Amino acid sequence: MAPSIYIYDCKETYEKMYKGFQDDPMRESPLLDLYVSKDKLYILTNTNMHKEQPRMEKTIVHFRNGDLGKWAKEDDKLVKYNTLRFNKKKNCIEFFPRFLRKPLLSLRIGRFYGELEKSKCGIDYSLRYYDLMMDRINLVLETDDGV
Repeated sequence: MAPSIYIYDCKETYEKMYKGFQDDPMRESPLLDLYVSKDKLYILTNTNMHKEQPRMEKTIVHFRNGDLGKWAKEDDKLVKYNTLRFNKKKNCIEFFPRFLRKPLLSLRIGRFYGELEKSKCGIDYSLRYYDLMMDRINLVLETDDGV
């Protein structure tokens, strides 16, 4: 089963859905980094210190020991602040969106919680989590007030 992507419109909605699980590291572990490599997304978390073979045939590849190691390539791009956007019309996450061109990578989301007026909105880079039990990426949208 591949990891799914869940989007929340604000931090309060995320806290409401993960009300009893926020202290459990298996349900809420922070994402260290995201990398894009051609048609794949690499997710880095620090949840396992043992060496393991990631499943490189998947579109979303999870590295559990905090670095890419021997799988790092020169063409891997680090996803930085303002290079990740949620497109409501297409119901997808866009990595490295470009003006009048397709983004570098676009992935469909599993579920969106909340209400959204704008068609395109940025992702709050400080609120990115990975749920190991349910195998999902949890992202929270940026709010206008900056909270």
